[in-house]
Parts: sequence; C-alpha cells; structure tokens
Amino acid sequence: MQAGNVIPRYDSPGVPKASKYVVKSVDQNNFAPRVGFAYSPLSSGRLVVRGGFGIFYSRPTFQYGTFSVPAPPTYILGRRPNAPLSTPFFQAPPENQFPKFMPGVTLSGTFFDRNIRTPYFNQYNASVQYELFKNLLVEVAYVGTRGLNQFRQIAINQAHLASPRNPIINVVTGATITTNTPANAPLRAPFQGVEINGFLQNQSTAQSSYNSLQASLTKQLSRRLQLLGSYTYARSIDNSSGQGAGAGINGIVNPGAIGDTSGILGNQFDNRANRGVSDFDRTHRFVLSYLWELPKPALTARSSARQWLLSDWQMAGIIVAMSGLPIDIVDSGAGSLYGLNGPSALARPSYAPGASRKTAASNIPAGYFFNPFAFARPTVLSGQLIPSSNGTATASATGTDLGNVGRNVLRGPRQINVDFSIIKRFPFGGSKNIELRVEFFNLLNHVNLANPISDLNAIVPSGIDSSGQIIAPGDFGRIISTSNNPRLIQLALKFKF
Repeated sequence: MQAGNVIPRYDSPGVPKASKYVVKSVDQNNFAPRVGFAYSPLSSGRLVVRGGFGIFYSRPTFQYGTFSVPAPPTYILGRRPNAPLSTPFFQAPPENQFPKFMPGVTLSGTFFDRNIRTPYFNQYNASVQYELFKNLLVEVAYVGTRGLNQFRQIAINQAHLASPRNPIINVVTGATITTNTPANAPLRAPFQGVEINGFLQNQSTAQSSYNSLQASLTKQLSRRLQLLGSYTYARSIDNSSGQGAGAGINGIVNPGAIGDTSGILGNQFDNRANRGVSDFDRTHRFVLSYLWELPKPALTARSSARQWLLSDWQMAGIIVAMSGLPIDIVDSGAGSLYGLNGPSALARPSYAPGASRKTAASNIPAGYFFNPFAFARPTVLSGQLIPSSNGTATASATGTDLGNVGRNVLRGPRQINVDFSIIKRFPFGGSKNIELRVEFFNLLNHVNLANPISDLNAIVPSGIDSSGQIIAPGDFGRIISTSNNPRLIQLALKFKF
C-alpha cells in the first residue's frame, strides 16, 4: 500500500493507495470535567478542608506521530526549503533519490495502533490546612492520580511456542512446526519477513496509579525568617513509564529522551508482565527551603559606613533528601526461545534457585550494590520444559526463557543535596540597590551515587555457566558513576533600579 501523493509520478501503478483515515476510530469524547470545594468549619477561619477531582487529557507530541523509520521498506527524505510566499511549494527531489525495495531484507519499523486513544488522567485530592499561629500553617493532604490509555511500545511479532499438541503452521512455507529453538523463533513469529524485536507497535494500553501522603509546614516571612518544609510518602505503579523516566540499566544516569513511549520487557502479550513501581518512583522525599534576613548589628547605629556594609544580609538554602530510584534487572540474553534476545533488552533474568528479592539485598559482596549471585540467566536445556509455557512446551535446543524477576524489584542509592546562598544588598539613591549573591550548589560536596549496572549481559560469557548460574559477575551490580555534580560556586551581581 502507498500513500496518495500530490505528485502523480511518485504513484506506483497497480499499488492500492492507503486511506487518509489511518486511525480507525477517532476519539471524540474527551470530556474533562473538574470539580473542587473548600470549607472552613471554624468561625476563626483557621481550619480549611479542601478537595477536588478532575479529568485531564494528555495531548501527544509530534514525536509520537513520526512512526515511520528509515528502514526497508519505509524511507524518509526531509526537506526544509526557504521558499517565497508566492511559490511556497518546493520542487520534489528526483525519483532516483528514493532507494528501491530490496527483496530478502528483513523488515523493521515502528507504527501505531489504529485503535489509538487519547491518554488521560483522573486526578483527585483532599487536604486539611490549619493555622497553628500567625504566619505558620500546617497542611496534610492525600493526592492521587489514575492514568488510563497511556502510551507504550509492544514487540507484537514475539514468537509463539509450539508443541505436538499445539503446532504452528508457517503462513509462508506451510510447514508445520512443533519444536522450539532459538534458530526457528522467526519461523514461529506471527508476521513473517519482519524482525521480532524490531517490529514495534505504539499502543495506548498502559495504565498507571499514584497515591501519596503529603505534609507541609509553611512559615511566611516574619521576624526575618521564611520557612517551607514538605514531606511526601508516595507510590507510583504502572506498566510503562515512558522514555528517560528512570535511572537506566548501564550504570549511567539516564538524561531522558524525546518521545511519549517506551518498550516493555518480558512477555509482550501479558499486560501484567511489566507491572511494577514506576521508573521514576521515589518512596520518600523531604524538601526544606528557608530564607533568613540577618539582623543589623548594634555597632552599625553610629556609623553609616558600617551600616552600609553590615546591614541587608540574607542567607537562603534548599535541602533535599529522597529515596533512590528503582533498579530494573534486565538480561538482553534472555528470551531467545521467543526471539526477544538481542542488543536491546526485552526480557529479564530469573532468580537463582532458592533466591528472592530479599536475597538480592543481603549478603552483598564487597564492591557491589546488590547481590549479583541472586540472579541467573533463564537457561532452558534441550529437552526441558519451558517454565513460562506452564508445562505445555519443551525446548528442542538450549535457549533462554523470559525470566521470573519482576520489574523494578530493587531500590538504588538515596539522594541528598544541600544548596546555600548568601545575599548582600547595597542600597543607594532611594529604591536603587546592587545585589551581590554567592551561591553554593552541593554545598557539602556530597557524592550521590547513580544506580548500578543492572543488565546481566554485562557479564562476560565465561562468567555464566551452561545452566545460567553466575560464577563471575564482573560489573553486574557495581556502581560506576555518580548522579550529581561536585560543589559549584556561582557569583552574581545584580543592579536594581
């Protein structure tokens, strides 16, 4: 099929044109009501109860629509001409600039589900605020969010498992397949001629939930002091967190990426396989910010020079302490019986015999952040039942299963940061003044460690025995980088008039 082109010479004769209505059902019911209330039961007005509920739709970015990729048979040729307004349509490039389709090349690409829906969130909250003293407020709140129709990316060409009772008939060759080997995984895939882990569909089938208890203490500026302290105890759970939301798996901080979707690991057809705490989840978070106007020294009363130098000083700072990000244990060598192994991890390892998440967080060898021996490559020897098949399929050659380790089962190092600043104002000429600021970022020069390497494939082949057990973990489980900068000092001079 081809898109209908404005220029006839690019239309291939005999090839039907695709409808311009690519999306099967347009989502036209994006009704987003919102309601809230505030009630003060005391005549003094010192106690206020608030609450609210709202539905919020998330408009996808343009990045989500660029589903075509420069891989056979699709091709992108971009042009950004500077055309005059009188003739805004640029001349199309010659036909020979477009590559011909090459038979025999395995196809790959990313496309979106024709039943795509608009992502939306149900947000709800309830809070109680009380004025303890003048200019001093305390607030306790529950804040929750439920996300529906969220974006995620599925490798829809994952191979099915075969058996004599449930054979697979290849739609191209007509051959009947009853065996399961890593080599015949492409023949057991539902779509022939395309890659298994490179043929991806963007769907709006992900869900999320966020529940939190939030407490804050606010002191408005009085008696030269302003203070805001807040604490959040929260849990975010989803089955797809989006790109760049977490700490990554290679021991280096993930700065994020442009896009709305990210792939999932494990069984691509099981919505529960990727359910876990969100990549960005932090259970505890405490933030304290303050501003203190230093009092004028008594010795400034008799000297204007001393008053000019020793008055109008301020100190301010922000202290942040929070839980670490989740650690997702993955294995790009797992899932070969499903065709999911490769450079991009689409599966996870298994726990070693007798091990569990608790084991992974105990008996940690020196130099490691978690116990790497608690995990194993999910190797299935020839003739053994494939565990993920629930006893219905057997491996006809040695390969790897999907693994039984859940998503984000461990927690990374906690994060602490202290920023501090000193401000001095030099007033002159009425409302005019010069402000000198000295700002210290990471005042204590505290090192915040990044998450450890959590890809089991970081282990050299000789570090894993034939049954999948780890005998030499290498860098798997080691921390190799930090997640923050060293102390930075910044000077600023500002003239206000």
